[in-house]
Amino acid sequence: MTIFSKEEARNRLKHYLPLLPEREEYETKILKAAYPLLKNTTQVISYVADRSLEVDILPLIESSPLPRPTQFWEYKHSAKWYFPKINAENHLVFIRPLSWTKGKFGIWEPVGEDQITPEQADLVIVPALGFSEFGKRLGRGGGYYDRVLSDPILKEKTIGLTFSKFFPVPFSPDPHDCQVGKIITEVGVRSFLD
Repeated sequence: MTIFSKEEARNRLKHYLPLLPEREEYETKILKAAYPLLKNTTQVISYVADRSLEVDILPLIESSPLPRPTQFWEYKHSAKWYFPKINAENHLVFIRPLSWTKGKFGIWEPVGEDQITPEQADLVIVPALGFSEFGKRLGRGGGYYDRVLSDPILKEKTIGLTFSKFFPVPFSPDPHDCQVGKIITEVGVRSFLD
């Protein structure tokens, strides 16, 4: 198997992910597998997906356009939901949204006052282009999640979502790349907690 550099792996994924057939069917299966992990959670960190590149953790409902209101998620789940924002100091923080704005990279970011850290969350759903065979995350290259999830104790509460066709991604991870505790694809759950 060819092992790609991170940059080459990113470029390939950015090319092939938008072309994935039956994407909505796969996302529905991924969401069904992820749903039990939400049980007994009170605070969840998630993300608003780039729908062409990432699994949309939020139910795909046409009548709820992006950005969807917070009440949409909290109606479905009793947990409070928090989303990433790059703050003025260029750090990743997680805020419970009252409204939304386009952020530094053109990604929807929350506007609000209520903020938590990954340590305070019950579950952290980590965005990614893909994951290595050992659950190492391949992001966009900014290192924001690698820094905020650097404590190995956080691994047990992190999950990544991806499509089985693109898992694992054969790339060479760096030592600082964060590793998730579980990966969910449309065909099942793989744990890295043992």
